Amino acid sequence: MTLLAAIRPDDWNLPLFLHVLGAMTLVGSLVLVVLSLASARGGDSAAGLRLGYRALLLGAIPAWIVMRVGAQWIASKEGLDDLDEPPAWVDIGFVTSEPTLLLLIVATVCAGIAARRAGEGRRAFGGLNTAALVLVAITLAAYVLAIWAMSTKPS
Repeated sequence: MTLLAAIRPDDWNLPLFLHVLGAMTLVGSLVLVVLSLASARGGDSAAGLRLGYRALLLGAIPAWIVMRVGAQWIASKEGLDDLDEPPAWVDIGFVTSEPTLLLLIVATVCAGIAARRAGEGRRAFGGLNTAALVLVAITLAAYVLAIWAMSTKPS
């Protein structure tokens, strides 16, 4: 399989790089979000909530866009979107990426409202923080599955 990667056409390099860069940034941002929201949950820290919200808004969602655009670009370059029956790893990637955008948007809204309430001094943000934390954890688990599928390429 490494020989096959060695003969990949040069015009595939940029879309593949963008896809991998977006995916790595997305997973890194989500790990930061989980850690900051979990720490805010334990100590009712407004700073942790703000960090989690900003990591979602400025890190995870733009990274998702870069990852998804790169994925579609490389799939069209490789001709994978023209196949009647695409490989399983491509289907796993699409099935995990599409619905998780909705989860990311809902988690961003929940974290934003919780951060705003915490900044105003109100203590009633635990439920929103927990909801955002659970949604991001589900999303992160889905992306771990997608990383496994992309790296092992099951049939």
